[in-house]
Amino acid sequence: MNTVRGLRGATTVDSNTRDAILEATRELLQELVEANDVSADDIAAVTFSTTRDLDAEFPAVAARVDLRLTK
Repeated sequence: MNTVRGLRGATTVDSNTRDAILEATRELLQELVEANDVSADDIAAVTFSTTRDLDAEFPAVAARVDLRLTK
C-alpha cells in the first residue's frame, strides 16, 4: 500500500552565498526525511521557492546533487 504525505519546511540563511543556501537546504531536507521516516524513493515531488535577495544558488541543487533526489 502506498502512502501519500505532504511535508513543508522553511529555512533561513545568514548570507547570500552558495554554501550557505546549499547547507541550509541540506539540513532542512535531511531533517524532514528523518523526522517523517521517509526515504528518497517515497518522494514524488519537491517544490522550492526563494526570496529575491537569495540568488547565489537555487536550493534544488542540494536535493539533486547532494541528496540525489533526481527521479
